[in-house]
Amino acid sequence: MSDKFTKDKEEIFFGLSNEFIQTRTFRLYLFSVFIYFSWVITQRESTLDDLKILLPLLFSFLIIFSYKLYLEKFNKVFAYILFFSISFTSLFGITNVMDGSFALSTNPILYGLAFYSAFFAFHVYKKSINMAFIWVAANPLLLITGPIAFRFKSINYIKLKKRLSYYFPFFLIGVVFFKVIATPLTPFFELINSTNAIEVLVFGIIFELFVYFNFCGLSLIIYAIFGFLGFKIPLNFKQPFSSRNIIDYWRGWHRSLSYVLKNLFYLPVRNKYSINIALFVVFLSSALWHGVSGNFILWGAFHALCFIISVKLLKKDLKLLSLFLMVPAIILGRIIFSETDLDRLILKLSFSINSPTELVNLFENIPALSFISLLLATLWVGLEFFLKDLRFFRERSYKFLRIPIVQIFLMILFLLLVGSQTGIEYAVYNQR
Repeated sequence: MSDKFTKDKEEIFFGLSNEFIQTRTFRLYLFSVFIYFSWVITQRESTLDDLKILLPLLFSFLIIFSYKLYLEKFNKVFAYILFFSISFTSLFGITNVMDGSFALSTNPILYGLAFYSAFFAFHVYKKSINMAFIWVAANPLLLITGPIAFRFKSINYIKLKKRLSYYFPFFLIGVVFFKVIATPLTPFFELINSTNAIEVLVFGIIFELFVYFNFCGLSLIIYAIFGFLGFKIPLNFKQPFSSRNIIDYWRGWHRSLSYVLKNLFYLPVRNKYSINIALFVVFLSSALWHGVSGNFILWGAFHALCFIISVKLLKKDLKLLSLFLMVPAIILGRIIFSETDLDRLILKLSFSINSPTELVNLFENIPALSFISLLLATLWVGLEFFLKDLRFFRERSYKFLRIPIVQIFLMILFLLLVGSQTGIEYAVYNQR
């Protein structure tokens, strides 16, 4: 086996220690910029949108130089400042907080801040910062799906034909998730203003579905593109609705952020204090990472409590109760997460039932495709949940996508529905 072949196979933890990998990584960056620019140019609102491609690169250089020249001795403090940077910007109104409606950052210069600050926070904390991986850190494709490339493995030694055959199903389902299922759900977002219990619950369910299919769809597209190009990155989602308790749900949801939270917060706090305290710190940190808002703090505390209760239930082998806890925890958590108006949130959580006139009136004006997408989303979640123990579902890695009949069905869905203009197309975390 040649030396080059051996190097090409090795797993890279952003040290990128050899010239061959560094060169390929730079080429990957240029190609990703091209792909992203081709997408942005079709929907940009101003020339400032074009600059978003360069901003992560400039930010990366700034972070690395600051760290190497002045801040290496204070790596942990610097890491936490980086992680909570979106907290500071949202506190002062520079960036918007997340909610159930489309909202661009009030300062587009800070595009991608939440993701690349989390990425750098991890590597500053681990003292693994160097100039070699700057092209990965600033990759615009990674910045719209989160800091997912912690394990960056070269698979270029596998022939292109095999890579295309393996990764195409992931690309296909990513497009179907994002464009065919998630985007047409946005007309339902009018329900965010309602305080009627029925409408609140309907919105909570639909918004949960939207976030999953939007974010997971984008993650799968990026996962496939990198696979085509000879790089393997981790799956950011692993069929979270295959879970039977809230613990497993979080293990399958936004795994890259979970990896950051585990290393920056859970492990250090658990080593000094109790596991329960560590869990509260993790979820509150995750909440503040989304932005400084009362609903996020409540959301973090709520999910930490649900997590701890689930641990206790599972220790007593009360699996059915932990399952019954998971469903309302997900829906109620999403309701809390989506509402930044605390007064209206209190009204929503009172669960007062009135005549669901808004729901009826809204549904009369909802396009048929939105209902089709809602049906598809519901069916997909049902498949993840009820077919969990089947061979193709068991690993929770979307392996069933390689079944030919599944691919044919997805292709038909894509061809029939992808051309629709129903709904608003945007990345759920694209606002900052």
